[in-house]
Amino acid sequence: MRREWGFWLFLIGAALAGGPLLWAGFPPSHDGVLHVYRVLEMDRMWRVGVFYPRWAPDLVFGLGYPLFHFLGPLFPWLGALGMQLGLDLESSVKVVLAFLIAFGGAGVYRMARRWGIGELGAMTAGLAYVYTPFRIRELYWQGDFPQYLGLCLLPWVMDGLHAYLQRRGWVRRWMVGVLYGLLLLSHNITAMLGTITLIGYGVVVWMAERPPRRSLWGLLWSLGVGIGLAAFFVIPALIDRSLVHLDRLLQGHFDFRKHFLDLGRLLSFVPVQDQSMGNPQEVLTLGAHQILIATASFLGWRRWSAHQRILAIGAGLGVVGMIGMMTQPSRPLWEHLPLLAYSEFPWRWLGIAGIPIAMLIGLGVDSIRRPGWRVLGAGLAGLALLLGVAPLLYPFGRFTVLQRATLADLQAFDRSAGLIGLTSVGELLPRTVTAREITGSPLEEAYHQGMEPVRLDYAVLPPGTEVTPLSLHPLDQRFRIVLPNETSLRFWVFAFPGWQVMVDRRRVPVKAEGEWGLLRAQVSGGPHELRLCFCGRWDWRLLELFSLGLWLAGSTRWFLHQIRRSPRRIKPALISGPASLLWEERAGLFAFWALILGLKFLYVDPHTTWFRPRSDPNAPPGMAARADVDFGGQVRLLGYTISPSNWIARPGGVILLTLWWRGLREMQTQYSVYVHVLEALPPHRLRFQSDHMHPGEMPTTASPWQEERYIRDVHRIQIPKDLPPGPYRIKIGLYKLGKPWEVLLTDHGENGYFLPFTLLVNRPMPDHARLQQPIRFGDFIELVGVEVPASVAPGSPWSLWFYWRAVAPMRESYVLFVHRLDAQGQLRGQRDGPPWEAWGTEHWPVGEIIAVPITLEGIQEPGAYRLRIGWYIWPSMEHLFLPSGEPFYVLPEEIQVR
Repeated sequence: MRREWGFWLFLIGAALAGGPLLWAGFPPSHDGVLHVYRVLEMDRMWRVGVFYPRWAPDLVFGLGYPLFHFLGPLFPWLGALGMQLGLDLESSVKVVLAFLIAFGGAGVYRMARRWGIGELGAMTAGLAYVYTPFRIRELYWQGDFPQYLGLCLLPWVMDGLHAYLQRRGWVRRWMVGVLYGLLLLSHNITAMLGTITLIGYGVVVWMAERPPRRSLWGLLWSLGVGIGLAAFFVIPALIDRSLVHLDRLLQGHFDFRKHFLDLGRLLSFVPVQDQSMGNPQEVLTLGAHQILIATASFLGWRRWSAHQRILAIGAGLGVVGMIGMMTQPSRPLWEHLPLLAYSEFPWRWLGIAGIPIAMLIGLGVDSIRRPGWRVLGAGLAGLALLLGVAPLLYPFGRFTVLQRATLADLQAFDRSAGLIGLTSVGELLPRTVTAREITGSPLEEAYHQGMEPVRLDYAVLPPGTEVTPLSLHPLDQRFRIVLPNETSLRFWVFAFPGWQVMVDRRRVPVKAEGEWGLLRAQVSGGPHELRLCFCGRWDWRLLELFSLGLWLAGSTRWFLHQIRRSPRRIKPALISGPASLLWEERAGLFAFWALILGLKFLYVDPHTTWFRPRSDPNAPPGMAARADVDFGGQVRLLGYTISPSNWIARPGGVILLTLWWRGLREMQTQYSVYVHVLEALPPHRLRFQSDHMHPGEMPTTASPWQEERYIRDVHRIQIPKDLPPGPYRIKIGLYKLGKPWEVLLTDHGENGYFLPFTLLVNRPMPDHARLQQPIRFGDFIELVGVEVPASVAPGSPWSLWFYWRAVAPMRESYVLFVHRLDAQGQLRGQRDGPPWEAWGTEHWPVGEIIAVPITLEGIQEPGAYRLRIGWYIWPSMEHLFLPSGEPFYVLPEEIQVR
């Protein structure tokens, strides 16, 4: 592969994806900064001699967190390696990311060659994967670097699996195991979804290659080896799930049911981002441009070999299946397949779907046979792939510079971002921690002074105690202590398996204390040598030794195998078209990419705003109505847009409310947004609501309230199916993150802002209620339907429904009267008033059918009764007349009281 011009041309084309890595700092992505700080914590542990720290002692304000016990350590290892080689924190992480950009695409390039695709097609496939919209989003907008690492490893595992089924052999089996083990160590969720993908890909390759049946056992051996190599991490992470609050990842914002996508969004183009927007649009798409190119690739079907057709069909079915897993119909699978719900977001399949799409694009380019046309096709495809994600290559906002970050900075970031232990909701806090939040600890001062914190709590020691620290290590601290009497010692660490307290080299029982679950140990009076250490458990140590032994044994055998064989170039099994590029093709593509690079850096970036438009942050595009309400002098609600725009909805329907916010000054407090829908009439009960933990799906690690930017906050509010029809008011407000009882007041002293119009939840008219001919009242209203009972029990109230339609706009609020007449035409009960309190006829949109309920008091006298209805203006008593000139209409139906 390294000797192929196509591979080097791929690297040149992929270099554009790394452009933002040259800028100072990290963009304000959802998770990027927290993953950088995880690298800092890993480097800190390496410097004190701990290669794999299950417990991260400096997180949660020094109380510690089992971060690496449950989350893959591979990306922090890679980042820490760069720091050990002399790079600063920021440069180390960026070097790793730059390497991964090329590494992931190279894996797809290698897969394409394995499929029998020529160099140009393989180059295009590699670029298609590098410029997959979801993967560019991961780099600069989402910032889930471990997930990006997993997505870079997955094509290598798939290629290794394919290579083994083609030619078998112990070395290939071992390499599949190694790559799969690294995948398991990279990112838990990608490893889980990737395993499903590997099974599907193995079936497709088996059908294409037809290997001997014994190859199946070789594949199982490889997967077993991979699990064995990562057993020290994978097995404890699975077995010990009950020790922490992982259930929090199944609730609230992280409930997968809230994150299915529709086909329109999945197949959309990447939008251009307004750089005045504080929360850029979430780009969750396969990329319409990639889908179109991949679909067009099937035009070359006849030129593909039989085994390529099988692989292409498998790729197409794989894409369709992954689309299905991201949409609502797959909900039963998500609810019943073990562990799948912990993926949180069904759209994670977008990253994996980029692999089969890239392969289909490569096949399409490879099916062009004429050399000149093939170069043109590859160039145009590459340009389309680049332009399709160009808006994502210009991240904006306040970049975070982390070259000289310290552990104190880590803790300050955790607090300001509202995180717990560099995780979103503290899902890895030990079960013994029941507190709603951890506000800080006495250890923070030591971090600010650059000292190792003392984890023994001196405050609870009895008077007369003498303490001399002997050694202070993040995970192992020793003291000489003299206690006047038996004492319950407290330590500033969370109680968690692995923590031990030793007194005079003997373990003593420990327990968790209070809602913070701090470690306690009972120690007798007198002089003692006290040791607090995270020594782990025997089963963890056994698994670590097993994995280490497997790594050493396998690597030794692989090394011996390599030095016994002569080096040779690995050739793909099937090559469609020429294996090497003609010199004219090399020169043409080199000139093409040189031109693209020159245009980007010399013209597009310095002289245009093609991919970086900026609007007025006080007048965001798309805002339909202004509000200009300030909350506490800190945040301004600029305005809103609501759908349905006529303020009429149905039970079971959806209200789409978009709010536009803007910060008025810099602040540290994180605020959540609420939208409450209350009854418009007393007692004004709350009936349903929408809460956003972070406004506009902002990153959890960034302050959204920036004066120079606006926030677009979209609430999709589901109306309960059983909600009674009627008028409702919509109230908007802010509260402290995680503290809904601490509401931010408006500058007028109110605890929220009511939208100026009233929402009418309208009852749909059933077919049996429709009149054959509408009854017109004046020039404005017509009666189109009626629901009245045929009979009513004596004394029972009469429940009536009238369905009206406005035929012209009304400026007056008309009064509806409903009179009950007996057989002699005498009035025996009535109801006069607006059709809906707080929703008069002046609000009725033309053409909309409005359901109006009327309740009349019951009547005791049996007999036949009729209804007389009409409209008038109060107090002038000016009526709306029927075409016949009558000021009322008498319903022909009789209602019997019996």
